[in-house]
Amino acid sequence: MSAGFRGGFRIYWSTWTGRAGLAFLILLTAVSIYTITVLPVAEISRQWNDPQHWVDYPKSSPPTWVNLFSEKKLLETTTLNFGNTQFSGSSKSTYLTLNYQADSYPSYISLSIEKLRYTGTPPVLVLSIVRPDGYSVEASRIIVPPPRPGENPPITRFEQAPERVLITSSDDLARNLAQLYEDRFDVIVSPIKVLQDGVQRYLMSTPKDGALTPLKGVYRFTLTAIQSSGETSIENGRILMGGEAYGLMGTDVIGRDLAVGLLLGFPISLFIGLITSIIVTGLGASLGLVSGYFGGKVDNVIQRLADFMNNIPLLPILIFLVFSFGAKLWVIILVFVAFGWPGLTILTRSIVLQLRESQFIESARAVGASSLRIVARHIFPHIAPFIIAQIIFFTPSFILLEAALSFLGLGDPSLPTWGQILELGFRSAAVYLGYWWWILPPGILIIITSLTFVMISLGLEPVINPRVRVRSRG
Repeated sequence: MSAGFRGGFRIYWSTWTGRAGLAFLILLTAVSIYTITVLPVAEISRQWNDPQHWVDYPKSSPPTWVNLFSEKKLLETTTLNFGNTQFSGSSKSTYLTLNYQADSYPSYISLSIEKLRYTGTPPVLVLSIVRPDGYSVEASRIIVPPPRPGENPPITRFEQAPERVLITSSDDLARNLAQLYEDRFDVIVSPIKVLQDGVQRYLMSTPKDGALTPLKGVYRFTLTAIQSSGETSIENGRILMGGEAYGLMGTDVIGRDLAVGLLLGFPISLFIGLITSIIVTGLGASLGLVSGYFGGKVDNVIQRLADFMNNIPLLPILIFLVFSFGAKLWVIILVFVAFGWPGLTILTRSIVLQLRESQFIESARAVGASSLRIVARHIFPHIAPFIIAQIIFFTPSFILLEAALSFLGLGDPSLPTWGQILELGFRSAAVYLGYWWWILPPGILIIITSLTFVMISLGLEPVINPRVRVRSRG
Protein backbone atom coordinates (compact mmCIF):
# COMPACT_ATOMS: atom_id res chain seq x y z
CA MET A 1 0.00 0.00 0.00
CA SER A 2 1.57 3.24 -1.11
CA ALA A 3 2.06 6.28 1.11
CA GLY A 4 -0.12 8.31 -1.20
CA PHE A 5 -2.97 5.89 -0.79
CA ARG A 6 -2.51 5.82 2.99
CA GLY A 7 -2.55 9.58 3.17
CA GLY A 8 -5.60 9.85 0.92
CA PHE A 9 -7.47 7.26 2.98
CA ARG A 10 -6.66 9.13 6.22
CA ILE A 11 -8.08 12.32 4.71
CA TYR A 12 -11.16 10.44 3.50
CA TRP A 13 -11.66 8.74 6.89
CA SER A 14 -11.39 12.05 8.71
CA THR A 15 -14.77 13.14 7.25
CA TRP A 16 -18.00 11.86 8.77
CA THR A 17 -19.62 11.63 5.34
CA GLY A 18 -16.79 9.38 4.15
CA ARG A 19 -17.12 7.06 7.14
CA ALA A 20 -20.91 6.89 6.87
CA GLY A 21 -20.80 6.32 3.11
CA LEU A 22 -18.26 3.51 3.43
CA ALA A 23 -20.29 1.85 6.21
CA PHE A 24 -23.47 1.94 4.11
CA LEU A 25 -21.58 0.64 1.07
CA ILE A 26 -20.26 -2.33 3.06
CA LEU A 27 -23.79 -3.05 4.26
CA LEU A 28 -25.28 -2.84 0.75
CA THR A 29 -22.52 -5.06 -0.62
CA ALA A 30 -22.98 -7.63 2.16
CA VAL A 31 -26.74 -7.83 1.54
CA SER A 32 -26.12 -8.17 -2.22
CA ILE A 33 -23.61 -10.99 -1.72
CA TYR A 34 -25.98 -12.73 0.69
CA THR A 35 -28.83 -12.46 -1.82
CA ILE A 36 -26.78 -13.84 -4.72
CA THR A 37 -25.24 -16.71 -2.76
CA VAL A 38 -28.21 -17.81 -0.65
CA LEU A 39 -31.32 -17.12 -2.73
CA PRO A 40 -32.02 -18.93 -6.03
CA VAL A 41 -31.96 -15.67 -8.02
CA ALA A 42 -32.66 -17.21 -11.44
CA GLU A 43 -35.60 -19.23 -10.16
CA ILE A 44 -37.10 -16.31 -8.25
CA SER A 45 -36.74 -14.03 -11.29
CA ARG A 46 -38.60 -16.61 -13.35
CA GLN A 47 -41.35 -16.96 -10.76
CA TRP A 48 -41.71 -13.25 -9.98
CA ASN A 49 -44.18 -12.52 -12.79
CA ASP A 50 -45.92 -15.90 -12.66
CA PRO A 51 -49.25 -15.42 -10.84
CA GLN A 52 -49.67 -19.19 -10.48
CA HIS A 53 -46.63 -19.37 -8.24
CA TRP A 54 -48.11 -16.85 -5.81
CA VAL A 55 -51.66 -18.17 -5.85
CA ASP A 56 -51.32 -19.61 -2.33
CA TYR A 57 -50.05 -16.36 -0.83
CA PRO A 58 -52.36 -13.76 0.75
CA LYS A 59 -52.97 -10.60 -1.25
CA SER A 60 -51.99 -7.09 -0.10
CA SER A 61 -51.13 -8.27 3.41
CA PRO A 62 -49.05 -6.11 5.80
CA PRO A 63 -45.92 -7.54 7.47
CA THR A 64 -46.37 -9.61 10.60
CA TRP A 65 -44.35 -7.23 12.81
CA VAL A 66 -47.16 -4.65 12.70
CA ASN A 67 -48.73 -6.72 15.49
CA LEU A 68 -46.03 -5.34 17.82
CA PHE A 69 -47.53 -1.85 17.45
CA SER A 70 -51.23 -2.66 17.13
CA GLU A 71 -53.85 -3.35 19.77
CA LYS A 72 -55.82 -5.52 17.36
CA LYS A 73 -53.62 -8.47 16.50
CA LEU A 74 -53.78 -9.56 12.87
CA LEU A 75 -53.86 -13.26 12.07
CA GLU A 76 -50.50 -14.27 10.62
CA THR A 77 -50.28 -16.43 7.53
CA THR A 78 -48.82 -19.82 8.50
CA THR A 79 -47.04 -22.35 6.30
CA LEU A 80 -46.56 -25.99 7.34
CA ASN A 81 -43.98 -27.82 5.22
CA PHE A 82 -43.91 -31.58 4.86
CA GLY A 83 -40.61 -31.26 3.01
CA ASN A 84 -39.07 -34.30 1.31
CA THR A 85 -41.26 -37.19 2.43
CA GLN A 86 -40.90 -40.93 1.73
CA PHE A 87 -43.87 -43.28 1.96
CA SER A 88 -42.42 -46.82 2.00
CA GLY A 89 -42.82 -50.08 3.90
CA SER A 90 -44.94 -49.66 6.98
CA SER A 91 -44.44 -45.89 7.03
CA LYS A 92 -47.31 -44.69 4.88
CA SER A 93 -48.15 -41.41 6.60
CA THR A 94 -46.58 -38.25 7.94
CA TYR A 95 -48.01 -35.45 10.03
CA LEU A 96 -47.55 -31.84 11.06
CA THR A 97 -48.89 -30.02 14.09
CA LEU A 98 -50.08 -26.45 14.57
CA ASN A 99 -50.73 -24.77 17.91
CA TYR A 100 -53.59 -22.46 16.98
CA GLN A 101 -54.24 -19.65 19.47
CA ALA A 102 -55.91 -17.00 17.30
CA ASP A 103 -59.27 -15.40 18.00
CA SER A 104 -60.16 -15.30 14.30
CA TYR A 105 -60.25 -17.78 11.46
CA PRO A 106 -57.90 -18.17 8.49
CA SER A 107 -59.21 -16.85 5.20
CA TYR A 108 -58.40 -20.15 3.49
CA ILE A 109 -56.50 -23.40 3.93
CA SER A 110 -54.77 -25.06 0.99
CA LEU A 111 -52.68 -28.18 0.35
CA SER A 112 -49.93 -28.22 -2.29
CA ILE A 113 -48.06 -31.30 -3.54
CA GLU A 114 -45.02 -30.87 -5.79
CA LYS A 115 -42.86 -33.43 -7.63
CA LEU A 116 -44.48 -36.67 -6.54
CA ARG A 117 -42.80 -39.93 -7.63
CA TYR A 118 -44.17 -43.42 -7.23
CA THR A 119 -43.49 -47.02 -8.17
CA GLY A 120 -46.16 -49.69 -8.37
CA THR A 121 -49.81 -48.71 -8.25
CA PRO A 122 -50.85 -45.03 -8.33
CA PRO A 123 -51.28 -43.76 -4.75
CA VAL A 124 -54.18 -41.86 -3.26
CA LEU A 125 -53.14 -39.07 -0.90
CA VAL A 126 -55.49 -38.48 2.01
CA LEU A 127 -55.22 -35.48 4.34
CA SER A 128 -56.98 -35.80 7.66
CA ILE A 129 -57.14 -33.26 10.47
CA VAL A 130 -57.36 -34.10 14.17
CA ARG A 131 -58.83 -31.23 16.15
CA PRO A 132 -57.74 -30.25 19.68
CA ASP A 133 -60.90 -31.93 21.04
CA GLY A 134 -59.73 -35.25 19.56
CA TYR A 135 -62.26 -35.45 16.73
CA SER A 136 -60.88 -36.30 13.29
CA VAL A 137 -62.17 -35.30 9.88
CA GLU A 138 -60.98 -36.15 6.38
CA ALA A 139 -60.09 -32.87 4.67
CA SER A 140 -58.87 -33.79 1.19
CA ARG A 141 -58.23 -36.69 -1.14
CA ILE A 142 -55.90 -36.50 -4.15
CA ILE A 143 -56.01 -39.29 -6.75
CA VAL A 144 -52.64 -39.45 -8.52
CA PRO A 145 -52.95 -40.11 -12.29
CA PRO A 146 -51.83 -43.57 -13.49
CA PRO A 147 -48.85 -44.15 -15.82
CA ARG A 148 -49.20 -43.16 -19.46
CA PRO A 149 -48.54 -45.66 -22.26
CA GLY A 150 -44.81 -46.32 -22.48
CA GLU A 151 -44.04 -44.58 -19.18
CA ASN A 152 -41.72 -46.56 -16.91
CA PRO A 153 -41.35 -46.24 -13.14
CA PRO A 154 -40.54 -44.23 -11.21
CA ILE A 155 -43.51 -42.20 -12.40
CA THR A 156 -43.30 -38.43 -11.80
CA ARG A 157 -46.36 -36.24 -11.33
CA PHE A 158 -46.95 -32.58 -10.46
CA GLU A 159 -43.46 -31.64 -11.68
CA GLN A 160 -44.17 -28.62 -13.87
CA ALA A 161 -46.74 -27.13 -11.50
CA PRO A 162 -47.76 -28.27 -8.00
CA GLU A 163 -51.10 -29.90 -7.40
CA ARG A 164 -53.05 -27.42 -5.30
CA VAL A 165 -56.23 -28.21 -3.41
CA LEU A 166 -58.20 -25.44 -1.73
CA ILE A 167 -59.38 -27.35 1.30
CA THR A 168 -61.79 -24.68 2.47
CA SER A 169 -63.75 -24.94 -0.81
CA SER A 170 -64.12 -28.72 -0.66
CA ASP A 171 -67.64 -30.12 -0.85
CA ASP A 172 -66.42 -33.37 0.73
CA LEU A 173 -64.95 -31.54 3.74
CA ALA A 174 -68.17 -29.55 4.14
CA ARG A 175 -70.18 -32.80 4.21
CA ASN A 176 -67.72 -34.39 6.66
CA LEU A 177 -67.93 -31.39 8.99
CA ALA A 178 -71.73 -31.35 8.82
CA GLN A 179 -71.72 -35.05 9.76
CA LEU A 180 -69.22 -34.39 12.57
CA TYR A 181 -71.38 -31.65 14.10
CA GLU A 182 -74.44 -33.85 13.92
CA ASP A 183 -72.78 -36.95 15.39
CA ARG A 184 -70.66 -35.30 18.10
CA PHE A 185 -72.48 -32.09 19.04
CA ASP A 186 -76.09 -32.82 18.02
CA VAL A 187 -76.02 -29.72 15.83
CA ILE A 188 -77.83 -29.98 12.51
CA VAL A 189 -76.15 -27.92 9.79
CA SER A 190 -76.28 -28.48 6.05
CA PRO A 191 -73.11 -28.79 3.92
CA ILE A 192 -74.30 -25.80 1.90
CA LYS A 193 -74.50 -23.74 5.09
CA VAL A 194 -70.95 -24.84 5.99
CA LEU A 195 -69.68 -23.69 2.60
CA GLN A 196 -71.54 -20.38 2.77
CA ASP A 197 -70.30 -19.52 6.27
CA GLY A 198 -66.78 -20.75 5.58
CA VAL A 199 -65.51 -24.29 6.00
CA GLN A 200 -62.62 -23.03 8.14
CA ARG A 201 -65.06 -21.60 10.71
CA TYR A 202 -66.61 -25.04 11.37
CA LEU A 203 -63.26 -26.83 11.14
CA MET A 204 -61.65 -24.63 13.81
CA SER A 205 -64.66 -24.02 16.08
CA THR A 206 -66.82 -25.72 18.61
CA PRO A 207 -70.52 -24.97 19.21
CA LYS A 208 -71.23 -23.16 22.47
CA ASP A 209 -74.53 -21.55 23.52
CA GLY A 210 -75.83 -21.75 19.98
CA ALA A 211 -72.82 -20.04 18.42
CA LEU A 212 -69.44 -21.03 17.07
CA THR A 213 -66.46 -20.38 19.34
CA PRO A 214 -62.85 -20.60 18.07
CA LEU A 215 -61.32 -23.89 19.15
CA LYS A 216 -57.76 -23.19 20.27
CA GLY A 217 -55.10 -25.82 20.72
CA VAL A 218 -52.98 -28.26 18.72
CA TYR A 219 -54.27 -29.35 15.31
CA ARG A 220 -52.68 -32.40 13.70
CA PHE A 221 -52.52 -32.60 9.88
CA THR A 222 -51.82 -36.17 8.72
CA LEU A 223 -50.95 -36.97 5.10
CA THR A 224 -51.37 -40.64 4.18
CA ALA A 225 -50.43 -42.42 0.94
CA ILE A 226 -52.84 -45.30 0.20
CA GLN A 227 -51.04 -47.67 -2.19
CA SER A 228 -51.43 -51.42 -2.67
CA SER A 229 -47.86 -51.89 -3.91
CA GLY A 230 -44.71 -49.85 -4.48
CA GLU A 231 -43.34 -46.72 -2.86
CA THR A 232 -44.16 -43.01 -3.05
CA SER A 233 -42.07 -39.90 -2.41
CA ILE A 234 -42.95 -36.21 -2.33
CA GLU A 235 -40.21 -33.65 -2.86
CA ASN A 236 -42.21 -30.75 -1.47
CA GLY A 237 -45.58 -30.61 0.23
CA ARG A 238 -47.10 -27.87 2.32
CA ILE A 239 -50.23 -26.64 4.01
CA LEU A 240 -50.87 -22.91 3.93
CA MET A 241 -53.31 -21.11 6.19
CA GLY A 242 -54.04 -17.64 4.88
CA GLY A 243 -54.16 -14.81 7.38
CA GLU A 244 -54.24 -11.02 7.48
CA ALA A 245 -50.45 -10.50 7.78
CA TYR A 246 -47.54 -12.20 6.06
CA GLY A 247 -43.77 -12.31 6.29
CA LEU A 248 -41.21 -9.65 7.04
CA MET A 249 -42.35 -7.07 4.45
CA GLY A 250 -45.88 -8.14 3.47
CA THR A 251 -47.25 -8.93 0.02
CA ASP A 252 -48.54 -7.03 -3.01
CA VAL A 253 -51.81 -7.36 -4.89
CA ILE A 254 -50.55 -10.49 -6.71
CA GLY A 255 -49.46 -12.09 -3.45
CA ARG A 256 -45.72 -11.77 -4.10
CA ASP A 257 -43.47 -11.74 -1.06
CA LEU A 258 -42.12 -8.18 -1.05
CA ALA A 259 -39.17 -9.15 1.14
CA VAL A 260 -37.86 -11.33 -1.70
CA GLY A 261 -38.31 -8.54 -4.26
CA LEU A 262 -36.59 -5.99 -2.01
CA LEU A 263 -33.64 -8.33 -1.42
CA LEU A 264 -33.19 -8.96 -5.15
CA GLY A 265 -33.27 -5.21 -5.70
CA PHE A 266 -29.93 -4.82 -3.87
CA PRO A 267 -27.65 -6.65 -6.35
CA ILE A 268 -29.66 -5.52 -9.36
CA SER A 269 -29.48 -1.83 -8.42
CA LEU A 270 -25.79 -1.98 -7.54
CA PHE A 271 -25.03 -3.90 -10.74
CA ILE A 272 -26.86 -1.43 -12.95
CA GLY A 273 -25.36 1.58 -11.17
CA LEU A 274 -21.74 0.38 -10.97
CA ILE A 275 -21.46 -1.37 -14.34
CA THR A 276 -23.07 1.49 -16.23
CA SER A 277 -21.00 4.05 -14.34
CA ILE A 278 -17.73 2.20 -15.05
CA ILE A 279 -18.50 1.86 -18.77
CA VAL A 280 -19.67 5.46 -19.12
CA THR A 281 -16.69 6.83 -17.21
CA GLY A 282 -14.21 4.70 -19.14
CA LEU A 283 -15.67 5.71 -22.50
CA GLY A 284 -16.10 9.38 -21.64
CA ALA A 285 -12.65 9.76 -20.07
CA SER A 286 -10.93 7.95 -22.96
CA LEU A 287 -12.57 10.14 -25.58
CA GLY A 288 -11.79 13.22 -23.50
CA LEU A 289 -8.10 12.22 -23.27
CA VAL A 290 -7.85 11.67 -27.02
CA SER A 291 -9.76 14.85 -27.84
CA GLY A 292 -7.81 17.08 -25.48
CA TYR A 293 -4.32 15.78 -26.24
CA PHE A 294 -4.39 15.32 -30.03
CA GLY A 295 -6.66 18.28 -30.88
CA GLY A 296 -7.25 19.21 -34.51
CA LYS A 297 -9.74 17.23 -36.57
CA VAL A 298 -9.93 14.45 -33.98
CA ASP A 299 -10.94 17.01 -31.34
CA ASN A 300 -13.55 18.56 -33.63
CA VAL A 301 -15.14 15.21 -34.50
CA ILE A 302 -15.35 14.05 -30.88
CA GLN A 303 -16.67 17.37 -29.58
CA ARG A 304 -19.30 17.70 -32.31
CA LEU A 305 -20.43 14.12 -31.62
CA ALA A 306 -20.62 14.92 -27.89
CA ASP A 307 -22.67 18.05 -28.58
CA PHE A 308 -24.98 16.08 -30.85
CA MET A 309 -25.58 13.30 -28.29
CA ASN A 310 -26.13 15.87 -25.55
CA ASN A 311 -29.01 17.43 -27.46
CA ILE A 312 -30.91 14.23 -28.23
CA PRO A 313 -33.85 13.69 -25.82
CA LEU A 314 -33.30 10.47 -23.88
CA LEU A 315 -36.88 9.38 -23.14
CA PRO A 316 -38.25 9.17 -26.73
CA ILE A 317 -35.19 7.20 -27.84
CA LEU A 318 -35.54 4.82 -24.91
CA ILE A 319 -39.26 4.28 -25.58
CA PHE A 320 -38.46 3.53 -29.24
CA LEU A 321 -35.74 1.01 -28.34
CA VAL A 322 -37.90 -0.66 -25.70
CA PHE A 323 -40.73 -1.15 -28.19
CA SER A 324 -38.26 -2.34 -30.85
CA PHE A 325 -36.12 -4.74 -28.81
CA GLY A 326 -38.18 -5.24 -25.66
CA ALA A 327 -37.61 -3.97 -22.13
CA LYS A 328 -34.33 -5.80 -21.63
CA LEU A 329 -31.60 -4.93 -19.17
CA TRP A 330 -28.94 -4.69 -21.89
CA VAL A 331 -31.08 -2.18 -23.81
CA ILE A 332 -31.37 0.04 -20.74
CA ILE A 333 -27.61 -0.12 -20.04
CA LEU A 334 -26.86 0.56 -23.72
CA VAL A 335 -29.00 3.71 -23.69
CA PHE A 336 -27.44 4.88 -20.42
CA VAL A 337 -23.95 4.45 -21.92
CA ALA A 338 -24.86 6.09 -25.23
CA PHE A 339 -26.19 9.23 -23.55
CA GLY A 340 -23.99 9.32 -20.46
CA TRP A 341 -20.48 9.86 -21.84
CA PRO A 342 -20.63 13.31 -23.56
CA GLY A 343 -20.59 15.43 -20.39
CA LEU A 344 -17.55 13.64 -18.98
CA THR A 345 -15.76 13.84 -22.33
CA ILE A 346 -16.12 17.62 -22.38
CA LEU A 347 -14.88 17.96 -18.78
CA THR A 348 -11.93 15.62 -19.31
CA ARG A 349 -10.93 17.47 -22.49
CA SER A 350 -10.76 20.80 -20.64
CA ILE A 351 -8.48 19.28 -17.98
CA VAL A 352 -6.21 17.63 -20.57
CA LEU A 353 -5.92 20.87 -22.54
CA GLN A 354 -4.37 22.53 -19.48
CA LEU A 355 -2.08 19.59 -18.75
CA ARG A 356 -0.91 19.37 -22.38
CA GLU A 357 0.79 22.76 -22.13
CA SER A 358 2.54 21.97 -18.84
CA GLN A 359 6.34 21.97 -18.64
CA PHE A 360 6.64 18.29 -17.70
CA ILE A 361 4.69 17.36 -20.83
CA GLU A 362 6.98 19.54 -22.95
CA SER A 363 9.97 17.85 -21.31
CA ALA A 364 8.60 14.42 -22.12
CA ARG A 365 8.14 15.42 -25.77
CA ALA A 366 11.69 16.83 -25.86
CA VAL A 367 13.24 13.50 -24.80
CA GLY A 368 11.29 11.69 -27.52
CA ALA A 369 8.45 10.11 -25.52
CA SER A 370 5.61 8.82 -27.70
CA SER A 371 2.13 10.27 -27.50
CA LEU A 372 0.79 7.03 -26.05
CA ARG A 373 3.43 7.03 -23.30
CA ILE A 374 2.77 10.69 -22.48
CA VAL A 375 -0.97 10.09 -22.19
CA ALA A 376 -0.58 6.87 -20.17
CA ARG A 377 2.34 7.81 -17.88
CA HIS A 378 2.07 11.58 -17.46
CA ILE A 379 -1.48 12.80 -18.15
CA PHE A 380 -3.66 9.91 -16.99
CA PRO A 381 -2.22 9.72 -13.40
CA HIS A 382 -3.18 13.39 -12.92
CA ILE A 383 -6.81 12.85 -13.90
CA ALA A 384 -7.21 9.36 -12.35
CA PRO A 385 -8.60 10.68 -9.03
CA PHE A 386 -11.11 12.77 -10.97
CA ILE A 387 -12.16 9.71 -13.00
CA ILE A 388 -12.60 7.55 -9.89
CA ALA A 389 -14.69 10.27 -8.30
CA GLN A 390 -16.86 10.40 -11.42
CA ILE A 391 -17.49 6.66 -11.24
CA ILE A 392 -18.80 7.05 -7.70
CA PHE A 393 -20.71 10.22 -8.59
CA PHE A 394 -22.41 8.63 -11.64
CA THR A 395 -23.51 5.48 -9.79
CA PRO A 396 -26.45 7.00 -7.84
CA SER A 397 -27.55 8.88 -10.96
CA PHE A 398 -27.94 5.64 -12.92
CA ILE A 399 -29.62 3.88 -9.97
CA LEU A 400 -32.18 6.68 -9.78
CA LEU A 401 -32.58 6.73 -13.55
CA GLU A 402 -33.25 2.99 -13.67
CA ALA A 403 -35.78 3.32 -10.84
CA ALA A 404 -37.49 6.19 -12.68
CA LEU A 405 -37.68 4.17 -15.91
CA SER A 406 -39.06 1.14 -14.06
CA PHE A 407 -41.60 3.42 -12.40
CA LEU A 408 -42.68 4.53 -15.89
CA GLY A 409 -43.02 0.89 -16.95
CA LEU A 410 -39.89 0.88 -19.15
CA GLY A 411 -37.77 -1.42 -16.97
CA ASP A 412 -36.94 -5.08 -17.54
CA PRO A 413 -40.06 -6.96 -16.32
CA SER A 414 -38.10 -10.18 -15.76
CA LEU A 415 -36.05 -8.58 -12.96
CA PRO A 416 -37.72 -7.48 -9.70
CA THR A 417 -36.36 -4.01 -8.94
CA TRP A 418 -37.33 -1.36 -6.42
CA GLY A 419 -38.63 0.86 -9.21
CA GLN A 420 -40.91 -1.88 -10.51
CA ILE A 421 -42.31 -2.53 -7.02
CA LEU A 422 -43.11 1.18 -6.75
CA GLU A 423 -44.65 1.24 -10.22
CA LEU A 424 -47.03 -1.63 -9.49
CA GLY A 425 -47.89 -0.07 -6.13
CA PHE A 426 -48.90 3.23 -7.67
CA ARG A 427 -50.69 1.48 -10.54
CA SER A 428 -52.68 -0.53 -7.98
CA ALA A 429 -53.54 2.60 -5.94
CA ALA A 430 -51.53 1.38 -2.95
CA VAL A 431 -51.08 4.96 -1.73
CA TYR A 432 -54.81 5.63 -1.64
CA LEU A 433 -55.60 2.25 -0.07
CA GLY A 434 -53.05 2.73 2.70
CA TYR A 435 -50.69 -0.08 1.67
CA TRP A 436 -47.67 1.76 3.04
CA TRP A 437 -45.50 -1.41 3.22
CA TRP A 438 -45.69 -1.55 -0.56
CA ILE A 439 -44.45 2.00 -1.14
CA LEU A 440 -42.19 3.13 1.70
CA PRO A 441 -39.57 0.31 1.81
CA PRO A 442 -38.50 0.45 -1.88
CA GLY A 443 -38.54 4.25 -1.82
CA ILE A 444 -36.40 4.38 1.32
CA LEU A 445 -33.94 1.83 -0.11
CA ILE A 446 -33.54 3.89 -3.31
CA ILE A 447 -32.84 6.99 -1.22
CA ILE A 448 -30.36 5.20 1.07
CA THR A 449 -28.47 3.66 -1.87
CA SER A 450 -28.22 7.01 -3.64
CA LEU A 451 -27.15 8.84 -0.47
CA THR A 452 -24.47 6.21 0.11
CA PHE A 453 -22.60 7.16 -3.05
CA VAL A 454 -23.26 10.85 -2.52
CA MET A 455 -21.62 10.63 0.93
CA ILE A 456 -18.69 8.72 -0.55
CA SER A 457 -18.28 11.46 -3.17
CA LEU A 458 -18.33 14.14 -0.47
CA GLY A 459 -15.72 12.19 1.48
CA LEU A 460 -13.49 11.94 -1.58
CA GLU A 461 -13.72 15.64 -2.40
CA PRO A 462 -11.01 16.74 0.11
CA VAL A 463 -8.77 13.96 -1.20
CA ILE A 464 -9.09 15.08 -4.82
CA ASN A 465 -9.34 18.84 -4.32
CA PRO A 466 -6.65 20.25 -1.97
CA ARG A 467 -8.49 23.59 -1.77
CA VAL A 468 -11.45 21.92 -0.09
CA ARG A 469 -9.02 20.21 2.30
CA VAL A 470 -7.48 23.55 3.26
CA ARG A 471 -10.90 25.18 3.78
CA SER A 472 -12.11 22.31 5.96
CA ARG A 473 -9.00 22.59 8.16
CA GLY A 474 -9.36 26.36 8.40
